[in-house]
Amino acid sequence: MTHEELIQEINQLPRDKRRALGEAILRSVGEELASDSILREQSEVTREEKIAAFHRLRGMLKTEAPPPTDEELREDYINYLAEKYS
Repeated sequence: MTHEELIQEINQLPRDKRRALGEAILRSVGEELASDSILREQSEVTREEKIAAFHRLRGMLKTEAPPPTDEELREDYINYLAEKYS
């Protein structure tokens, strides 16, 4: 049944049945929105969890080698561009 056919069928119903149908639809949509909101609240990450994740990631990036110098970065970038455009 298409959307237009459904609307035609609904318009042919008596007023009290259309009203009951509308209330049922609103109740159904309201329940969906409420469950979506509950899921969203459950999936929210607390500030402490975000900080802990940041510290874990920072630890993964830590190396024993010193950071590259500006000259090394410049050379790497020039080599990258030369490889990309040659």
